[in-house]
Amino acid sequence: MRATLARIKTGIVAGVAVLTAGVTLTTLPTSSAQAASAGVLRTLDWEAAADRTIPGAAPQGFIKQWTNGNGPELVGSPTRDGSSAARFQLDVGDPLVSNGKRTEISQPDTQPLNAERWYGFSVNLPSSWVYDTSAEIVSQWHQCDSGCPGGSPPLALLTDEGRWKIDFQGEMIDLGPYATAKWTDWAFHVKWRTDGSGLLEVWRDGAKVLSRAGATHDGGPRSPYFKFGIYKWDWNKGTATRTSQRIMYYDSLRIGDARATFDDVNPERGGTTPGSCTGQKQIPIGASANTAEAINPPAQAIDGILATRWSGQGFGAALTIDLGSARPVCGTSVAWHMGDQRWNDYTVYTSMDNVNYTKAWEGRSSGTTAAPETVRFPQGARNARYVKIAFWQNPQNNWASITEAQIVG
Repeated sequence: MRATLARIKTGIVAGVAVLTAGVTLTTLPTSSAQAASAGVLRTLDWEAAADRTIPGAAPQGFIKQWTNGNGPELVGSPTRDGSSAARFQLDVGDPLVSNGKRTEISQPDTQPLNAERWYGFSVNLPSSWVYDTSAEIVSQWHQCDSGCPGGSPPLALLTDEGRWKIDFQGEMIDLGPYATAKWTDWAFHVKWRTDGSGLLEVWRDGAKVLSRAGATHDGGPRSPYFKFGIYKWDWNKGTATRTSQRIMYYDSLRIGDARATFDDVNPERGGTTPGSCTGQKQIPIGASANTAEAINPPAQAIDGILATRWSGQGFGAALTIDLGSARPVCGTSVAWHMGDQRWNDYTVYTSMDNVNYTKAWEGRSSGTTAAPETVRFPQGARNARYVKIAFWQNPQNNWASITEAQIVG
């Protein structure tokens, strides 16, 4: 059974309709999504269509610093915020870019003098990120390119000998060992000053780990600008260290000004943090399906009436619920027609754009109740606009019949 399901699911995840019956849409009242703070200047979580430009080009407002054929690319897993994240890869044999071995996305050198900035982002180091005696930068703030003292960046986040470290104006600050195959959330608050009024504050996974008052850079007509990705200077001559390749995932970037707060840029605000589910039901604006019986359209699966239903025939029949805008979602509550007489195998997927879907949950209804049954996503909450419920089989026939489906926020 699993082999058959895997073949069918491949078509669903790719956004290809398994069946071609007409789509029905209904419109209902909607609530507004959480708005970004006025202090957040830029959000880069790879969900907006205008930002999905890599690997061909950097997102708007940023600069490309990678070689063609081996730059950052979008992936559907792992993700921290929504349905996509950026995958960065750097190989020891890559050519030099801006005088170094790097795969980075950079702000332009246009940051105002004496700026106050907040930066929040999340980094995932895969299991291939093995111990190396050679360090690498994964985020850095670089001096302005002209009229500045030059030299090393005044602030950088790096991994070195299996540990997270911050290089702050030449001082290496150890923040403890890193863990692989998990998202690590970071927030930096910096007042870019050359005198005693400067400030650096750093949070790791929601806990403050560093606070320094005083000068934060060495001078110049502008404040340092932000770069993120992989930079490994020991590979500049093409000589491998203990490893010859680094791969890293990056998501949930928010940059704010003096009006922002930690909560505004904290990656947890929109990411997949387990335990952040409140149980509140999200109100959809409509529902559609890749197949539907004329007398049982998809609208009847979200009308709040258990006596009505959506029915679609065939393995892979899928009901898609549209929330109208991105919302935090962490589960579903589904009532199946004749759910007290038969179980149903199904999978739940989420998406921001109704094209790229990520699996959120997979399993079987109990077969003991016709009432709604709530399941929570094992990876916790995530942002999504669309939630797809894909039916695979039941022990009696090949009909998917949902009397009511709700999205848990």
